[in-house]
Parts: sequence; C-alpha cells; structure tokens
Amino acid sequence: MKKTITIASCIAVLALSSCKQDKFDYGSVGTLSFANCELSVSEDLNRVTKAAEAADDSYMLYLYDTSNGSLVWEKNYGTVKAMTDGVSLPAGEYRLDVRSTAAEVPAAKFNSPVYGTSERFSISVGQTTNVGTLTCTLLQSAVSVGYNDGFLESVTGDGAATVEITAGYPLEYKLTYNEGSAPTYERRTGYFAVNNGENTTMTVTYKGNIEGKLQKMTTSIAGIQARDWHIITFMKKVEATGNSNFAIVIDGLVMDTTLDNELTAGEEGDGNDPNAPVGDGGIQLVSTCAYDITQPVVVPAEGSFTLTMQALVPNGTRKFTVDIASTNENFINSVNTVGGTTLDLINPAEAAMGIFDIVPFPHGSELLGATTIDFDLSNAQAPLLAFAGTHTFTMNVTDNKGCRNSIVITLVVE
Repeated sequence: MKKTITIASCIAVLALSSCKQDKFDYGSVGTLSFANCELSVSEDLNRVTKAAEAADDSYMLYLYDTSNGSLVWEKNYGTVKAMTDGVSLPAGEYRLDVRSTAAEVPAAKFNSPVYGTSERFSISVGQTTNVGTLTCTLLQSAVSVGYNDGFLESVTGDGAATVEITAGYPLEYKLTYNEGSAPTYERRTGYFAVNNGENTTMTVTYKGNIEGKLQKMTTSIAGIQARDWHIITFMKKVEATGNSNFAIVIDGLVMDTTLDNELTAGEEGDGNDPNAPVGDGGIQLVSTCAYDITQPVVVPAEGSFTLTMQALVPNGTRKFTVDIASTNENFINSVNTVGGTTLDLINPAEAAMGIFDIVPFPHGSELLGATTIDFDLSNAQAPLLAFAGTHTFTMNVTDNKGCRNSIVITLVVE
C-alpha cells in the first residue's frame, strides 16, 4: 500500500533579475530542483503488504558530494516544503538520501522501522536537474518470533530467543514461564540493519528451560535483505512413530534441531555456542609467499621481507580476533598502549587502531561475511626489529555456521 505526499513547488529553479543580484558563478554551477517532486512512502514488504504511515515533516533529506563523500546540504521535509529557491551546486555527481528519521538506522531495535531511499544525480553547468519521484521503502529486515503449542507445553522455565544480524548487537525476545500457567513471550517486531549486502546472515538462538533441562538450540539463515519480514517459529514436532523432536522454522523452511545439550543452571556463557557444528568449517590460513607459516618465521634484520597469507573461510566470516603474546615485555607494553593484546579485526576499538601501525592486519566491517581475507604483514619488519624475542599472533575465526578455528603465526626477531 502506498501513500503519496506531493511536494508542491518544494524548491523552485533559482531565477535572478539582474547581473548585480548574481551570487553564483554560472560558469561552474547548476541547479537541483524539487519542483513538482513527489515523495511516496511504501510500507510494502517482500512477503506481505502492511499498513502505511504517511510521511511527515520530520523526514530528512541529505545531499552528498559523491566525489569526496561530504554532506553539502540537509533539510527536513517541513523546511523543504516552505523553500522557494532551488539548490545551486557546483557541477558534479551527487547522492540524495531520504530517511524517516534524523538518527542513523539502528543495528537492532523493536518497533523502530526506518524508511528511506537514495538517488544519484548529475549536476551540469548552467542546467537544471529535477529530482522527480522518490519512493521510500523499509531500510531494515523485520523479524517476528513465535512458538507452536507443542513447544510451549514443553517449556519448564523462563527462556529467550535471540536474533543477531550485526555482530555484537543481538535482540532478545524473552519468554516468561509464569509458573506453569500459559507462557507469555515477546510479540513485538524487531527491526535489524542490513549490514553486508547479499552476504548478510541472521543467527537465531533459543536458550531456556525445556523438559526440565536448561537447553539451547541455534541456526542461521543467509541472504538477509532489506524489506524482508522473517517469521521465526520454534516448534515441537511429533512423528508418526511417536517420537518427538524440535525445529526452528523460518519462513516455512524447517531447520531440525535436537535439544540434547544440557547446560548448567545459571551458566553465564563464554560467547561460544555449545551446539556449534563439529569441525572447523574448512577455515584455513595459507601462505601466499615463500615462508612456511606453520613454522616460526624469522624476521630478517635487513633486506626485503615479504610475508603474505590468505584466510579461507568457506562459510563466510562472522568473527575474527587476534590474541597477541610475546617473550618481550616491552613489546607487550607497546601493544597495551594501543588497545591491548586482544584485537577485534572486524570491529576494532578506536583505541586499538594504533596496532595496525605495528602489525598491518586487514580490518574493518568489510571482513564481515568475507570468504577470503588477504594478509600482507611485510611492513611489520621495521617496527618488530625494535623488539627482540618471539611474538605469537593467534588468529581466532568463527564462520557464519558457528564453526571455529584458531591458527598461530609466530614471528621471531633475533
């Protein structure tokens, strides 16, 4: 369902009556016009049509210069409607972002849909470019959680379903046992930022008391996109033989899951999933240079030093950390001044950015979901030569299916 709000004469083409009134160099600028523009807001999802809400004056419009990414203009919808002038801009390429809130899209939040769109425009010298029609749609993926009667009848204590799309930002859908009367659970819809394009993965976990045991079940689904509405149902199934098992159903796709892992009551957990698949998922770190990285690598005191390798993560990278150790206390002290001895490559802390001047690990959100990651540690030669000793770097990798592997790289400075 769509509701359309016409921006009548939002921004008229700038017209000046005399040369004395000119404020711009018409030899280098053009005009962006919103005259006769229509802004429509569609709350249609990929699977269903939902009731729409009309865009209001709080909708924000942001204009960026794509040559350097700088924000050159911003107005809310109410201000735009009252404008009478066009927007004069230097010739070039621009991107207009429209968003239903001034805040950034939250990583995960209940009942907080954000609608928007993005369009690119070319501004030509002395020409007027019209924005035209803009349609805002949901920028997030929506997730609802429910349970079938069989599952709820098996519940013997409080529990919670956890959904995570952006690493480190889970959303918890709590279930309350209510001392044996009908359990109640979180029915609000969660909205999640889509953070990795077509490689975005959602991890779903349930942990709670079931059939007298504190148990856990988990699964994941890839290909998460904006405008998706994923309906997750935790089920107990009874087969014709009388045997029963549990499953997580997402959009009709059944992920059979056996609840056979008993956890210790009051267990806080260490961030590791006890139901993670057995094996390392094919995670490897292979040399792409002359050095055998399975053996200690001696850093030469002079001359060239080429140390390259590649991480292979067939199921896509979900978490990548490095633990740093050394026989040289001064080296550890130096590392501690720039964030500490445990480094998160995907989401490095601001304080940890200095470590990359010592050991140039690849880092940043682009590693999330990557199946291959190239390392070039050649430039570590100069800083490491100041610290004699044995330095070890343990690469800890978790993939999108929960498989893990830890690989040690040892560098020796004689």
